[in-house]
Parts: sequence; structure tokens; C-alpha cells
Amino acid sequence: MADLNSLESLQALYADLLALSESRLSSIERLGAQLDAHIRDFKNLLDKKPRSDQSRQSLATGKLDVAGDQYTINEDFQQGALQVANELNLDELDAARIFLEVQDETDASGRSALTNSIIRFHQRRKTVLDCLLLILQQSADEDQDEALREDMQAIVARIVQPENGSARYTQRCLSSMDDIKSGLQGLADSLSRASLLGQAQQVEAVETIEYQRVSLIKQHESIGVIVLYLVKENHSVEADLDRVLGTLKKADKYDTLLLHYFPALSAFITRFGGSEPGRDLADARALNDKIFARVDDNNTWALTYVHATVKALWLAEYSGWYVEHSDGSIPDRQLADEASQRSIQFSEVLKDGAFDFILTVSADVKPTEWQDPARHGLRQWLQRKVPVILSDTVPFSLDFQKVQMDQLEGFIEAFITNLPDVLRKLRTEEDEQRQSSKEHEHDLDLEKFIVIISYVFEGRPKAAYDGFWDVPDGALLGFVHWASKRASTPLVSAFCEMLQAISEDEDCATAAHQFLLDEGAQSSGKMRRTASLTWNQIFKELTFFSSKIRDRPALPQPQNFRPGKPHSDLAEAEPESAMMLESYLRLITRLCSESEAARNFLAQHSTFHITDLLFQLASSAIQPRLRACAFTTLQSLLSNKTREAGEFLWASLDVWISGGYSSGASAPKASTSATTSAASMGAILKGLASGFEEPNAFVRLLHSLVLPYKDEAGLHDGLPFPENLGISFRQPGIDPYIDFALGPIFATQPLELNEMIQVRLLQLTCLDFIATCLDTFNEDLVIFASQTNVSVDAAIQASNLQNYVLLHPFSRVMEWMFNEKVMAAVFAAVHQDPADVACAAPDSPLVLCLLRGIHVITTILNLQPTYLDIILPLMKSQPNYRRNNPVASAAFSCFEDGILNHLTIFPDLGRYCGTGHAELVVASLKLLEKLSASPKLSFPPVAGFGRGSDRNRALAALDDDAETISNILLLEMEADIDINQGPESSAYIIQIHILDFLNSCLRAAPGQPTIAHLLLGFQCGPGGLSVEADSPFNRGISLFHTILNLVLQSPVGDDSGPASWLVALHLKGMQVLQELWSSTISTKIVMPEIRANDACFVMFVREGVIEPNLTWDGLLLADPAFSSTSSATCFSNYLFRRALILQYLSAELRQIVRSHAPSLRERIFETLMGSTTVDDGQKVDHATIFDLFDFMDPDFGRNSNPPQLSWFSDADLLACLDDTTDISSPYDISKLDELLGLRRAELTHTGRLQNPQDATAVNVQAQGLLQFYAQDNEIKRIGAARLTVLRAWVQLTLVMVESGEFNGSARTSFVLRALQTIMPRLEGDLEDVDEAVELASLAKSLIFSLDFTSDSFKTGDMGNLVSDRLFHLFQVSLRAISTLGSKVALKEYYYNICFRYLAGMSDVNGISGIHKRHSIQTVKSAGERVIDFVCDDAHGGEATCRISALLVLVALVKLGESENSKYIIESLTRLNFIGILVESIQDITMDLRDIAVQDVDMYLSYCHARLALLLSISQTRFGAAAVLNAGLFHAVKASTLFTIDPDLGVDIEGPDAVGKHYNLLAAVMRILCAAVLSRGSQNQQTIDQGRKFLSENRLTILSVLKRSAGLGSIGGSSDESVDELAASYMLLISVTDFLDFEDQTSHKKQPTSGFTVFT
Repeated sequence: MADLNSLESLQALYADLLALSESRLSSIERLGAQLDAHIRDFKNLLDKKPRSDQSRQSLATGKLDVAGDQYTINEDFQQGALQVANELNLDELDAARIFLEVQDETDASGRSALTNSIIRFHQRRKTVLDCLLLILQQSADEDQDEALREDMQAIVARIVQPENGSARYTQRCLSSMDDIKSGLQGLADSLSRASLLGQAQQVEAVETIEYQRVSLIKQHESIGVIVLYLVKENHSVEADLDRVLGTLKKADKYDTLLLHYFPALSAFITRFGGSEPGRDLADARALNDKIFARVDDNNTWALTYVHATVKALWLAEYSGWYVEHSDGSIPDRQLADEASQRSIQFSEVLKDGAFDFILTVSADVKPTEWQDPARHGLRQWLQRKVPVILSDTVPFSLDFQKVQMDQLEGFIEAFITNLPDVLRKLRTEEDEQRQSSKEHEHDLDLEKFIVIISYVFEGRPKAAYDGFWDVPDGALLGFVHWASKRASTPLVSAFCEMLQAISEDEDCATAAHQFLLDEGAQSSGKMRRTASLTWNQIFKELTFFSSKIRDRPALPQPQNFRPGKPHSDLAEAEPESAMMLESYLRLITRLCSESEAARNFLAQHSTFHITDLLFQLASSAIQPRLRACAFTTLQSLLSNKTREAGEFLWASLDVWISGGYSSGASAPKASTSATTSAASMGAILKGLASGFEEPNAFVRLLHSLVLPYKDEAGLHDGLPFPENLGISFRQPGIDPYIDFALGPIFATQPLELNEMIQVRLLQLTCLDFIATCLDTFNEDLVIFASQTNVSVDAAIQASNLQNYVLLHPFSRVMEWMFNEKVMAAVFAAVHQDPADVACAAPDSPLVLCLLRGIHVITTILNLQPTYLDIILPLMKSQPNYRRNNPVASAAFSCFEDGILNHLTIFPDLGRYCGTGHAELVVASLKLLEKLSASPKLSFPPVAGFGRGSDRNRALAALDDDAETISNILLLEMEADIDINQGPESSAYIIQIHILDFLNSCLRAAPGQPTIAHLLLGFQCGPGGLSVEADSPFNRGISLFHTILNLVLQSPVGDDSGPASWLVALHLKGMQVLQELWSSTISTKIVMPEIRANDACFVMFVREGVIEPNLTWDGLLLADPAFSSTSSATCFSNYLFRRALILQYLSAELRQIVRSHAPSLRERIFETLMGSTTVDDGQKVDHATIFDLFDFMDPDFGRNSNPPQLSWFSDADLLACLDDTTDISSPYDISKLDELLGLRRAELTHTGRLQNPQDATAVNVQAQGLLQFYAQDNEIKRIGAARLTVLRAWVQLTLVMVESGEFNGSARTSFVLRALQTIMPRLEGDLEDVDEAVELASLAKSLIFSLDFTSDSFKTGDMGNLVSDRLFHLFQVSLRAISTLGSKVALKEYYYNICFRYLAGMSDVNGISGIHKRHSIQTVKSAGERVIDFVCDDAHGGEATCRISALLVLVALVKLGESENSKYIIESLTRLNFIGILVESIQDITMDLRDIAVQDVDMYLSYCHARLALLLSISQTRFGAAAVLNAGLFHAVKASTLFTIDPDLGVDIEGPDAVGKHYNLLAAVMRILCAAVLSRGSQNQQTIDQGRKFLSENRLTILSVLKRSAGLGSIGGSSDESVDELAASYMLLISVTDFLDFEDQTSHKKQPTSGFTVFT
């Protein structure tokens, strides 16, 4: 037996075979290897080993061997495996292997292991058959590459080759079909037993049985098609046909299993009964005798019509031996006798129901949902001898439908070609029967045959063109000519059905139109056709019939055509047959829908006015179905609608609905009375609002009328009707039609219908109408009118923007969307059973209705702000606008209020994601994403009453379905992506949208539980998020873990480089994780889970270095076209993804440091430095954190200014920005295209583009602008991505510096390596301020983290390396300061770097090995203007930058002092900066009075920085002279700082004002003392200034001294600032000998003894 573990491998093979059939296979070598690996699976087919005692005993040992691996299994596992074996009648060991494989699926699927085992078993069987079918199709495809086809034929030969005396392959296939039939009977018995069990068990048992039933039927069908291909490829013998005939003979009911044999049966008959080369007439005769053997007890067929059908198929093919037989081997008389015999035989099989059964076969294989009611009725009327097929929910596959139709096409051609006499006889006999008795029921076999042709060629236009129209002398077209002559009423009806079936594309319909013109190619050059069906005949009969019935009372509409004779009213003279009239209209509808030539012919006909006739017919008393046909024909006239055709039909419709085509009117006329018109309109519309066909057809007509014209430029800037429509008797516009479609029809009529298929079709029609009305409204026009200089009124097709807004159907439809009944109808349309949806075909009305309903809701939510904020106020501002006909019961102020009454949409959308319809899944996820971002739906109310009133409504809606939906999304995320389709794969598209939905939901409500958290596996309670003990999250099988595995395991490219679609998937997965780990409510749960999977190590080790030879979506970074292609998107997404990885590493490192896990921290540091220890203890070398600075190397400069284009030079494009408040944001290219199109239209409408050359230039320039901004968007995105990853890299590097336990030399080494990494970019990247700020901030942090007193600065080589690297940084910083200009934020970092360098190097200046290179000459070499720039920033820069500049000057002054250089002070003197600093002292008090309280501290810091610089200057002799010469003592006196009594209040506001005042005084006193000391005691002038200062401020000095001594302070203690100030006073007193000087002065003035204030 084949290895049962090969399911996934088989599925991969199927994907490759499918890709090969669609010419999109990426690797033929891979396919070849897969085919070789699975030959055994195909040879085994559906064989399986039955249960056996030996296997059961082996299982009981508790050991299980799987592909050489030994497993120990417990008792529970053994029992489960035995149960699987019993259910499938499968070998116990094979069952155990399946049971083992599904263990991981059980939790995710929510099904039992038994059910999953059964599903997996049948999945594998079906996949084997699907692969085999594709192989056979490729081997039989004559259009396939010859070499490839030969390879496939060789593979087929290997597969079918018998082994060890085994049965032939075709025989085994037929045996498998018999086995499946037996298996289905066994399931039916099991279902009966399951009904006897309890309800809980019955549900799962019934579901499992139903799955097996459906799967087995599909397998039976697949084998039936496989047998057909085996017969075609000559892998069968006559005995196989005998076996099929034997099976059909025993069939006792008409069901799908019976039908599965007929394609193969037809192939067998062609193979063994046809006259193809290699066959012998004698063999065919023998087989003919066997098929027509006398029926007796030993040769009895259970179903006569099946036997008759076999004979009919055989006769059609077998008769080919006798067509133009000329070899003389058979006498002519014998030929005639045999021909007569075959004719008699064919007549007998027709009597037994052969054509009835072929008709039902041709119809039943097609989906019933789209069957035409009229054709179905005609079929039921003709088909009288065959019962209806047994109801079955398993539709026929497209493969089966194709081969069945192909085989029936062969039968049709064979019958027409080989049995022409039988055809003529059929017509002759019917004519004779009709002439003999009009009341008798006639045999209508010819009509049946023609309707068979209709079903066979329906939906197959290529086959119709090749078979009929492309062969003028062919038998099929000859049959068409023959059948159209002198046809009776039933025959004309059938003929029209056939003609429209073979006219399903432009070529076929035009050919049919030419045929009806009587201008088609004549068969064999014969004379013109006479008495044939032509346009003229159709026109005459339509005119006659419609005129005759205008005054006839309406006939009741029958539900279906009754078997037997038609209604007596329908059986009048042939031209008066309603059936025939209906067929004519349906034929016209088809031809006009497909052929422009036919449309133009009817529209321009001089005598036949089709529109008038149809509206007159619609006004007559006719059956609803006929009126619906009239509307459908009118709709067909609008195919590829032109403005002329659309406006004409709107006008005609308005006349009709106002009563202009009423009975008795000889010509259409518009009503002159508004009252009469309104009454007529109401009556006519009310008459259409019943049943299904009339309202459905009328709304479809309306839908075609509101569709855009084919010549529109795509701007949707016009109205789909004349602006003055209906103005003579009502407000202009189409409001009455919208009101009818949405009120009586959409909101009400589906509730009145009993058949679900009709409900869905009517809902679909109405939703199509609603969607078109919403989609064709261009809200951007309103935005452009208000935000750009384009004259929208002049540019648009509507007369002006106001009329466009008010008259467009969008506004009225949006009004209806807030109606309670309409909203209920919308949500009813999107509320379906997910099980039914999963079983439905992708193009079924059910799925299409869901898609359209979801689209409508999404569009409403998108356009609602525009409607509520702009359109609705505009409508209300119009005095008479819609005052008389507001929408009734517009109960909701916004659409979300209505959704609150239909919260079942949340679980519905979630469950639709598991239906297998990719388009529906994507639409559901998009709407879920929209709903989850709505505050009204996803946020708890501010206040509420009652239980649960504070809950998130979306969460509450998903309470019972969250686990199921989560499992659905999990399975979708785990689905394999077809490598041949790549980004086009449905699995990939769904995964992208799942991640988008989760991201949108998490971002919409940060810090709050959302439905995303619920679906990811968290428990959402009132206290936040939690995880239950036995939940899928806790067991590691939640949706969160699936996304985590995706991030950790999925590739981002191939060997050549990253691929944009894989990078995008990885990025979106990382974004989900980032939202979780960065959120306070989830980080404590998520981070340990991510850590448990070694994410930081896996992510970092896998991260590759960006190399120049790496391709991005096939292009190198250096390629000139790189930024104009998807490669740029690939690169930017890669960088965004890299940023998230680095952000995670930063967050992880921080948390590990906080959790005190030194060993883990050390391991992470090792990884970041390029070495990781794997599980076996080995070390793996990889890129380091510094290697991952590679993203800065590719340089994508900003685009230059947009090209100066003459026609668009004044266009204001800022309204097209994604964020109009941020000019650096990207442009919305679609909106930009619209704006340029409007500008082009404006130029056209104002007559400025009359010259064709100008029009061409405008188009070229517009295209150039679009290309420019598309490229600019990509460059902006790359810039944003690079900045994001740079910030993340800087952040991680800083975290490493902060959290690493470095010793002195290790820290220095790390810092030097980091500096070495960033220095090239730091040195050259000053234009991009944002990037430069990040680099400079890192450099600042790195240099500040250094300990300049460590031993690393003392080591010889190490010290020199440190010195060189820091010196280089200092040089770069000086150069940056002089070149950055007004980039203040960036300058500040460089000032800080310079300050730290200068301050730090002063500490190592005396250490051996550090030489004079750090001298003042470094500053000189940077240029004289450096000091100028620094002084400018220190004086006039922004607050923090001024302080930083002053600190640098302080350090430079100290450097000059240490090197005995006067350069800095001379430069400051030259710039008069010292004078400015001194002068600023006198303004301090005034500034403090004027400054705001919140700015006081910053200002004081600035003051202290200035004073610190003055202090540094004053500490040198030369500098002190400069300071004193600048008027230091005068400035201090002018400031009045020392005259303020702190006890009475100070000028500083805010806390600790007195302390701040004393700090300020102390800083000034330090300068005074330093200046006096530096000048020395020999400088009498300075001494005198100091004495004068002391004398003038003696009271303040006394107060400070007392406070310092504890005499005046509270508690007897003094502040540090007061003590320092007192010490400064005492120093100045001492230096100036102030006390002695005062004594001498006092003695001179007063000889008598006295006292001084200091005594």
C-alpha cells in the first residue's frame, strides 16, 4: 500500500500539475521528480488493505512503525486507531498511521481525531484521482507541446502497465466505481443507525457520514472521467464496454452515479463503434448485434430510457460506416435494407425516450441555479418520458461537465452527419401528425434534439463557432439552414433557443445576425433560402402578435410549462404563440447583448422600432414572464452603452412609466399632467412589484441604465441619465425608480417569495443596482473643488458640481440605506448558513449575493462621512429639494447604529472565512477590518445600564463563535502557498488580509481588548487579557502561535534575494507581534511566549546582510529602474521588517535585564556580537549587530523637483497627498490620476485643446507626472523605512550599552566598534536631518558612556586607537557645527559631543601616550568661522542649543588655558562675545521679571552657562582683563542682583525662588573673585573695583554672612548656596584687603576711634 503520509506531497504535486495545465509551472524538474515519487500511488489507485488479525495484533503490542520511526502508543490511541479501521474497513496499522498524522489537526479543527482521520483518508484518495486526471488530460491534449505530451503519455503508460498478473487499469477503475457505489450504500445504512443515537453523537456522526458521501460521489465522478481518457488513449478493450453496459443494465434509478458513466460510454462507443482508422466493420457489426440483442428475461434493462439512449448513441456513431460507402463489399440492396433497419431502430429508441433522457442529461449536469426559466419550461414541456433526477447536493464538476458536453457534441454531429434520413423523417412525421390532428399530442423529437443542441453548446462559444459558423459547408450549419425552414411554432421556439445558445460571444452572435439577415454564407453555394427564419419574419410576427394582444386580458402565469399540450390560449395560430414570441425576444436579447452589429441594426432600423414595440408590449395585458422578457430585451440594447442609447432609453422609460405607451395609444406620448403622471407611475410600478421575474427583470434594466457609459474616462464625473429627466412632471432625476427598487422590491419582495433561489437572485439584482449607484459616485470631486484650483464645474460632464451631487443616485440610495427595512434586507442578504456557502459554487447566486452585499456594506461605511458631512447638509440647504418625498423610516443617524441591531454579521463574516471561496474570504476580512475599527462597534459605551453594558459590542457578538472562527483563520494561515502562483495564490492573498485585519483591529483600540485578541487566543475579560489553563494558547496551538511560527520559519526570498510578496507576508506577521509585545495589556503574556520559542536568536541568526549583488524582485539596488518597480517596495518592506526585529530585540533585552537573568542576557549579547550557541553546544557564526548597519549603504537621493510641465504648471497637487497636513507624505496616485484627468477635461471643455498636438502633449505630461510621483513615493517610502530601521538599530545599540555588564576595556572596545560603524555615515550624512540626528544622538550617548579615566586610555595601542577614533569624531563634530546652519536639533548633539570630548580628554591630557594633537590647533584647523558659529548659537540659538554651545566654549577656554593658548579668548574678544556676555548680566533681573513661569528654569540654566563661560575666561590673566575691560563690575551693579533683599522677595517666580537667587549670586561672585584673583594684587585698578563693589553691597554681604553663620536662618542652619556665596564674599574681602582699606579710610576721615560694619 502507498505511504499514507504522502497527502501533503500529493497536494503539492496537484498544484504543480494544475500550474502545468495553465502554463505557469515554475519548475518542470520539480514536477518530474514528484511524478516519479508518486507513480506507485497512481498504480495503486484506490486500493486499500482490509482489516486483518495480524495487523490488529501488531497494534496491540503498543509499538507503531512509521517510515522507520518507532512510536510507543497507549491504549487510548490503539482504540482510536481501531475505530478508524472499523469505519473505513482499513488495515489497522495503516489506520493507526493516519490516526497519528491527524493528532496535530484535532485541536485546530475542532473535530474529533476519528473524523479528521476519515477526512484525511478521503482527501488523499481524491487528490490521487485529481492528479491522475490532470496527467491524463495533459497526455490527451493535442495542443500541448509535443515533447511534454510524449513525456506525459510515457508516465500514463507506466501507470496503467499491469503488474504481477493484476487486472487491467481500466478494469480496476470500473471496479473502484462499483466499490464506491457499495460504500455509499453502506453509508446510507450507517446514517440510519446514527439516527438511533443520542442528539450529541448524532450531529458529528451525520456530518462525518455526509462528508464521506459527498467525497465518494466526487471520487466516483473523477474515475468516470478518468475512464473516458483511458478509452481515448487506447488503454481499454471491448470487455470494458461490456462491463459498463452491464452496470447500466442493472441501474434501477436515475441519479448522479448513473450519469457518471455516460461520458465514458460515449467514448467507448466512438472507440469500438466508429469508423475511425484501425477499426473493422465486422467487429462493429458484431457489437451492433450484441447491443440490439433481443430483450428477454436474460437481457432486461431496468430503465428502458437508458437502454434506448445507449442504442441511440450507438446508432449515431455506428451509422458512420455506411455514409458514402463505396468499397463494394456490401451489396447496395443490403445497404438499403440495413439503412431502413437502422431508421426503424432509431424510431423505436425515440419512442422509448432516448431523446428525453439525452435532453435531461444535457440539462442536469449544469448548475440548476442559473438555469433559464424559459428554457427550463420548454424542456419540461418537451420531456415526457423520463423522471426527474434524484435530488442531490453534490454538483457536477467542471471537468465532468466539459467531457459530457464534448461527448454529446460528438453525438450531435454524428447524428446529423450519419443519419440525415432519420432527421428528415422526424420532421415529416411531425408535420403529418400536426396536419392530421391539431388536438392530438404530437411527438416533438426534433424539437427535443434542437433543445439538446441548446444545452450542449450553452456556455461553449468556441465550440459553437468551430462547429457551426466557421464551417460554411459543414453539416451543423447545414442543419441550421434546414431547421429554420417552414418551421412550426414549437420548432421555431426550439430553433430560437438553439440559435441563441450558439451565439454567446461577439463572433458567434454577429454570425447569427448575418444568418438572420439572409446574407449568411449559403451551404454549398445553393440558391437563396426560402421560407427561412429571418429578421424580417421575426419583425412581422412580433408586430402582428404584439398588436393583437394589446387589448387581451392578462393570462395567469403558470409556474412551469405543463407536460402535454399547452394552454388553449397559447395554442392559437402559430404567429400568436406566446411561447414563440418569448423565444423571439430571448433571441434578440442574446444577439444584442453580444453583437454590436445586431444592436446597431435594430437601433437604426427604418421601419421596426424595437423600443416602442417592447414598451407597448410591457403596457399590454400579458403574462409576467413575457413582460420580464421585454425588459430583458430592453436591457440588452444597453450592452456597451453609449450616451445616446442610454438617454434615449431613459426618455422612453419615463414616457412608459407615465402612461405614454398605454393601450390604445397609436404612438408614445408624454403626459402633460403631473398628477396624472404620478398616478400612472404609481400604478405601473405597483403592478411590477409582485412575483419574481418581473421585478427582477425591471431592476436589472434599471441597473443597466445607471451603469457608466462605455466612453467615460473613468472619472465618474457625469450622471447616467439626462439632467432634465422627468422635469415636466416631477423633480428631475431618477428618485422614483430608486425608491421602487429599494422600497417595494429589495426591502419587501424577497419576503414574499417561496423559492430560495428566486430570493437570492432578486437580492443579487438589487444589490448590483445599489452597488453601482454607490460605486459610480466620485467623492474626490467634492474634495478637489474645495482644495485645488481646478475648476470642477467646468471640468466635469455634469452641468455643475451641485447638480452632480444632488442628482446622482448615490444620494438617494444613501438615504435609503438608513431605512430600517432596507438595512434589514441588506443584512438578511449577507446572513447565510456557512455550510451552504461552502457547498456552493464560486459563481453561484448565493456566493455572488454575499459578495455583493458585503461590498455594499463596506462601500457605505467608506462613503458615509462624505454623505453625512457634505452631501446631507447640501441637500438640506436646498429649499425645495425632496421636500415632498423623503425616505420613510430613516431610523438611524449612522449606519453603525443599524449594525448594532444586526451584530450577527460579526460571526457570519468570521465563519465565511472557512468556506473555501477566496474572494469571499478577502471581502469578509476587509469588512471585519472596517467594522473592528469603528468606535461605535468596537469600543465600550461611556456609560450604560444593565449587565454587560460596558462590554465591547464586537467582542460580545463573538462570544459563542470565537474559537470556531479562530480555528478557521488558523487553518487559513497554515495553508500552503502555491509556489507557482506566488502572490497570486489564494492562500497567500487570504493570509495577507488576515494579518491586515488583525493589525487594523489592534491599532484601532490600543490598550483595550479587541476581537483580534479574542481570535488570537486570549481571553478578554473586564480586567484585561488572560490565558486559560487548558486553552489553545496555553497549549501553543493558537492563531498567535501560528503567526509566530510564520515569522520564525517562513522565508523572505530565494537564493537570488528577497521577494516582495514573501517580505510583505513576513512584515505583516511581525507587525501583529509588535502590536502585542508593545501593548501594556498583552506584553506580559506575549513576551514569555515569544522568548520560549527562542525568537530573538532565530530572528537574528536568520537575518542576512544586504550585499550589493543581492537582487530585490530580480533587480540590483544599483539598477537605474530600481526605484520605479516593485523592487523598491520589496526593499522598503525588508527594512521595515528589519526594524521590527531590532525593536523586538531591544524590548527583549530590556525585559531580561529587569528580570535579572544574567545567563540569558549573556547569550543574547553573544548572539548580537555574531556568535550563537545552538542546542548541541556548537557555536554558529553569523552577522553581528554592526554588520546589520548595512541598510545605510544604498543611497536613494530624493527626487528632484517635479518636471516643469506647461499644461499642469499651475495645478495644485497637494490635495492628493495621503496626509494633506504633511507635505512629506506620499501621494495617492489614483487620486492624482483623477485630478490630472479633471485638469485635462477642464482644458478640453474650455476649448484649449482643439489642436491635436496639444491634447497629445497634455496626455504625455500627465503620464510623466504620474510616473514621477510614483517613483517619488517609493523613494519616500525607502527613506521612511531606512529612518525607522536606523532608529531601531540605534535603540538596540544604546540598550546594549546601558544593559551590558562591560568592564572598562570591554566597554571602550564596544563603543569604538560602534563609532567605527557609524562614522562614515555620520561624516557624510548631514543633508538628511532625521537620519543625522539619530546617528549624532548615538555618537553622543556612546562618548558620554566612556570613562576617560579607565585603563583603556592608558594602554599603548589601545590608547592611541581610542584617541584617534575620538579625535576623528571631534573633527567631524566641529565640521558639522560649521556647516549645519539652522538645523538646531542636530547641532545640539554635535555640541554635546564636542563638549564631552574636550572635557574628557582634559582628564587624560597628562597621561603618557596622549600627545599634543588634542591642542587648540585642532580648532584652528577647522576654520576661524567655527568660533563665529559657536558664538552665534550661544547668543542667538534656541534654548538648549545655546547652552550646549556655551558649554563647548567653556571647554575650549579650558583647553586653551591648559595649552597656554590665547586663541579662544582672542577669538571671543575679536567677536566682542565677551562684552556681550558681560553685558547680559545686567539684563538678568529684567528678563526674570518678564519670563513665563514655565520657562524660568531653562532661562536660569542658560544664565549659569553664560556665567560658567565668563568664569572660565576670568580664570586666565588675559581673559580676566578682557572681562574687566568689558565692564564686569558695572554690569553687576546695573543688574541690581546684589541690591535685592531675599527676605522681601526676589524676581524669580516658582518653587525655591530664594535658593535659585542665591545660586545666581554665587555664580556671579565666582566670576568677580576669579577676575580679581587672575589680575593679581598688583593691579590696583581691579582691587579698587572690588573694594567699591564690597562697599556698595555691604548690607547684602552682611545679611549673607549672618545667614551663613546661622544667625538669621530657620533652624540655625544655612543653605549650601548661601555658604558658597559667603565664602566668595570673604575671598573677595581678603583679596582686596577690604577690611584694612576700610580701617585706613575711616582713620583718615575720623581720627577718633570708631567702628565699621565688619567689626
